[in-house]
Amino acid sequence: MTRFLFPAILLLLFTSHGAMAQNEEDALRFSQYLPGGTARSWALGGAMGAAGADPASASTNPAGFGLYNVSEVSFSPQFEVNGARSTYHGTSANDNDNRFSFNNLSLVLSSPYEHGGDWRSGTFGVSFDRLASFHWEEHATGAAKGTILQKFVNEANGTAPGSLKDAFPFTSNLAYMAYGIDPLDTVANTYSSAIPFSSTTDQDHRISSSGRLNTTSFFYAANYLDKLYVGATLGLVGLRYERHTAHAEKVEDPGNDLKDLSYTENLVTTGNGVDLKLGFLARAGKRMRLGLAFHSPKWLLLGDSYNYVMSTGFRTPDSNGKTSYSQYSPDGTFNYRLRTPWSVLASASYIAGTHGLVSIDYGYTDFRQARLKTSADLLDDYDFSSENQAIQASFRGTHSLRVGTEWRSGAWYFRGGWGIWPDAYADQDRRQGTAYMRFTGGIGFRSEHISVDLAGVYGKRDTNYFQYDPGLADITQEQLTDTRGLITVTFRP
Repeated sequence: MTRFLFPAILLLLFTSHGAMAQNEEDALRFSQYLPGGTARSWALGGAMGAAGADPASASTNPAGFGLYNVSEVSFSPQFEVNGARSTYHGTSANDNDNRFSFNNLSLVLSSPYEHGGDWRSGTFGVSFDRLASFHWEEHATGAAKGTILQKFVNEANGTAPGSLKDAFPFTSNLAYMAYGIDPLDTVANTYSSAIPFSSTTDQDHRISSSGRLNTTSFFYAANYLDKLYVGATLGLVGLRYERHTAHAEKVEDPGNDLKDLSYTENLVTTGNGVDLKLGFLARAGKRMRLGLAFHSPKWLLLGDSYNYVMSTGFRTPDSNGKTSYSQYSPDGTFNYRLRTPWSVLASASYIAGTHGLVSIDYGYTDFRQARLKTSADLLDDYDFSSENQAIQASFRGTHSLRVGTEWRSGAWYFRGGWGIWPDAYADQDRRQGTAYMRFTGGIGFRSEHISVDLAGVYGKRDTNYFQYDPGLADITQEQLTDTRGLITVTFRP
């Protein structure tokens, strides 16, 4: 088929569950999150496992709630600026996004037990935490040898043109209907690209994403003899992720009839789930506290909705005078489950009396344990065996570390912290980037009934990704930075 023999583009209206957008990168995206909490906990670098007495205990070590001896309510708004600088074929591009949101809302109720008992008090309540932000604007551009159309050629080879709409409604069928690929051999069902693969194309790739992963945790902790503290949380997880991806190519060679194309994706993922945490905290002498916590996987029920568009522009008009074509995919939907990895957190704090503290947290997470699963309703029964094999091959276990300190002068508190979270990709994976490093600081004021805390956060990491098939496209390198400001206001009766 050529565009001159097919003067009108057919609009195909149908629904399909056959396009699998879920892969190991999606599993990783929803498995990576950082400790939530307040401006105090952020200023301490998130090293709150043994420091306790903060709503951050809900996302680190719930036994830390046992250190409360008063009730309180707090709220923590934040402002974030996320920046991305990419390098693709030696060309750099920058973009950024910013957002205002509530990072934490908490109600903590402390109740002393009957005087004289070994169990001194119990603490319960609810804490809302925003654990991950997906607000990013990413832009990569450069002159490349190759084209995304070759991906569609490779996919379509062996499939008759009339069967493409059923086999590949979101990918190569769009390229075929928009004349981006043409039949080469109608017997062997092979295809050729309207842009020769050796051609130089000016490529422009943009990703605009938004959303968040948050947990509402219901917690309980108990204090035994002011020496041992135990706690647990039940978390209700909410997730929303939106992504618009636009890949554009231009051919400067006037001898090539196809001069430009664009392939865009619109994806919305929503879901909910549950998780559990169990923690212990013990005093080791007058100055030390030691903590240990187990974080269960997050068991998530997820649903994707998506559509794609292919547009092409030619130099020579067809028999109807047209030079540009657009083909729209059907609206796809797919339901599935994700089990994120479990993790373990060990903590220690040195308490310098009423003057301050130094705290350290060590965490281990094995990202190879993430699993994509068939939907609970069994309507979408794909088994994800190849994707789960990719998870095991692509990822690794990581050891994270964060350190924080707090010092007091009268009613004022001064804080600083640092943390490192290694990249989850395995050493042999070309997508492996650098560890995420976070630098934090803050100040706080506390009176009997109210406290106000401020925190500033700067984080950075390098990542790598492929704009399309890794066998056809070179890697895109990114330097990602996030800068955040957080304020927490706490009221105590």
